[in-house]
Amino acid sequence: MATYRPSSDVVSTQLDEEEAVLLSLETQQYYSLNETGSRVWELLSDGQDAEAIATAITEEWEVTHDEALDYVESFLEELSEEGLVEPVGSEDE
Repeated sequence: MATYRPSSDVVSTQLDEEEAVLLSLETQQYYSLNETGSRVWELLSDGQDAEAIATAITEEWEVTHDEALDYVESFLEELSEEGLVEPVGSEDE
């Protein structure tokens, strides 16, 4: 699993405790994140990797660590496909 960080051309705004909005400056597209997505984005912005984010999700919601990790990895892959996050380093390191 690759480690990601927010792309430098993405601006985020927390609307309330349950929703955030991302703006890709490159594509001029907005993305709305629900409560879980917002939390993942917040932790990712703080430099957390998928494993640490899944641990936090497990502590905050009633899901198993495996369920949380599956969700986080899938969500990060979707963000990557949209160009909202970029890989950090390489998997060979």
